[in-house]
Parts: sequence; C-alpha cells; structure tokens
Amino acid sequence: MGGAEKFMISMVNHFYNISYSPLVVLLSNDDTLANEINPAIPIFKVLKKSRFDVTVSKKIKKIIIDHGSSKIFCVNPYAFFLTKISFLGNTHYQIFLSPHTTKPFSFYNWFQTFVYYRLIGENDTLIYLCQAQQSYLSKKYLLPRSQHAVIYNGINTDVFNPDHFNEFDRKGLRSMHAIENNEKVILLVARINPEKRHLDALRALSIMHQQKNDIKPHLMIVGSGNAKLKQLLQSTALTMGLDNFVHFTGNQSDVRPFYFMSDIFTLTSESETFSMAALEAMSFGLPCALTDVGGAREMIFDGWNGSLAQPLHPLSIANAWVNALKKTQNGKAIRRFTAQRFSLSQMLSQYVALLSQPAR
Repeated sequence: MGGAEKFMISMVNHFYNISYSPLVVLLSNDDTLANEINPAIPIFKVLKKSRFDVTVSKKIKKIIIDHGSSKIFCVNPYAFFLTKISFLGNTHYQIFLSPHTTKPFSFYNWFQTFVYYRLIGENDTLIYLCQAQQSYLSKKYLLPRSQHAVIYNGINTDVFNPDHFNEFDRKGLRSMHAIENNEKVILLVARINPEKRHLDALRALSIMHQQKNDIKPHLMIVGSGNAKLKQLLQSTALTMGLDNFVHFTGNQSDVRPFYFMSDIFTLTSESETFSMAALEAMSFGLPCALTDVGGAREMIFDGWNGSLAQPLHPLSIANAWVNALKKTQNGKAIRRFTAQRFSLSQMLSQYVALLSQPAR
C-alpha cells in the first residue's frame, strides 16, 4: 500500500476509536484496504461500469445521505470530483479534499486534474501535506478560493521503533541477503514505477563503486510495480557488475526489518509529495538522502538528519549518499526529532480539530 492508503486507514480507524461513526466509500474493488479497516466500520464499493458512467456520483450521494453524514473527506482530486458533482450548491455538507499526489505525469493527467479542481468552492477545505505542495498546486492549477490547511503526514513511532530488534536480528537479516555486518546498506522503499527513478539509484550506486574509496554499499530495493521496468533494472544491475550489490525484495508486509538492517534511507524520485517511508525510516534513526522534490526540505535538514540531491542527477544522488552515511551517529537524535514533529498522534489530533469545526 502507498502513503495515501495508509493515511486513510489511520484516519478512519482513529475516528471510529474516538466515538465517531465513519463510513468508507471505495472507488475500486481492491480488498487490501478493507482488510486493514476496523470491521465495525461500514464499507461500500462504488465501481464504474464504463468510462462515462455518471451514475457513480449519484450512488455516492445516496450512500452518504442514507448514512446521515454531513462531513465528507475525499482522498485525492478524482474522488472529490465524483462526490462534489452531486453536492453542487448544497451547503449542508462540508467537503474536505486531501490531495496525495502533486506533479502530473502527463498533459492529459494535468488537464483532468485541472477540471477536477474547478469544482472547489469557498466552503470546501483543501488540506495540503506540506508547504511545498500548497505552493506548487496553487500555481500549477490556479486553484479557486477555498478554506485550506497544511497538516504533515505522521507515523506511529511506537511501531516504527528500532528497540523491537537487536544486533542478532541485524546480522541474521543481512546474512539472508549475503551482506556482511560491516558493509553499508542503502534502503530504497518505493513502488517500481518510472517517476521513482530507480535507474538513477543504480547509476548512483555504480558511481560510488567506481570512486576510489572503501565504501562499496549495497542497495536494497523494497517494493513491486512495473514488471518490465523491474526486468530492466535487474539487467542493468547485471550489466554494471552490481548484481551482487543490488537486492530486489518485492512487496513486504512488514518493512521494519529492512529499516533496522540498513544504514541510510533514500528516495531518488523526480516527484514526491511528503514521503511516509522517509518518516518511517527516520523513526528508526536512519539518515535520509532524498531528491529535493515535494516536501523533502521540510523534513530533511541538510547535513544533520540527511542530505538532499538534485533529481535526475545520479552524481548528486551518490554525493548525498556519501554525506548521509557520515550522519549515522545521529540515530537517536533523528528518532527524537521524528517523534516530536511527525508523530501519528499529532497528525490525527490536527485532523480531528479541523473536521470538528462547524461549517462556516
């Protein structure tokens, strides 16, 4: 699951736990989310029969009205668009939009999203994940006037805690991948999709291995996705002579052991919003080497808890890795910083306060 899915699960389960009566409407047939949501929470699936099936909006409206809800929280612009169509001119309902994507991946995608955002009204509330996202979306889509807030993502720092593991676990986990305990491991947790730029990570790794130093790190890639791209990555690693240093683990139900066995965390993306995986890694005390996109500057203080690199620039990424590897002694301070600023409880309390406000 991606960050948007984890976010929604945390939100809806928390609201149920504090005695609200949430209802979930899913626009896909994927049962992964349903399995993570409290079974006492009603879930409805509304699926399109065709590309031009406009009855979806009416179905969403009927479910919401029958449930007696007056506040509607939409994750991403498409869900907002389908919901808003049926509630145009209806001021009884408060609608909140939390966009978890930022940069469009094509002109067609930009145009679609531009249309979706045109339905935002003055009484709707846009909730951004970081300041950088607010600035970018406002300019890119000429956003209509609305209520707005910035609430950072948060993670459960009690769950993402290195104290759940020990040095014996670290040695065992590394030995499973033929990695010595004194070798360096760079962890990349991201779906294998073009915008994540895994190829840039391989090129950066090749640069590090060619440099005249004793650091020849391993690159651990956690995640699945585009099968053809994965094949290309595997063949590229082989061609570069890095096949013994690049490890593809596929999807993992529990990523925590990989955070614990690694020395630094990286993302080489050309587009991110506010990475949950980076926060999870920092909760384990890992320095992060991130490309300078999205809200990276709002979580990374370059030279202290990691380093920033130019996107699409393997040499810059390699240099950021070298710099981050020098910060591994800051682990406890990085974890404290994450717990103080990006805890799940802090994020949820901010959402509860926002959604509890009466309509204006």
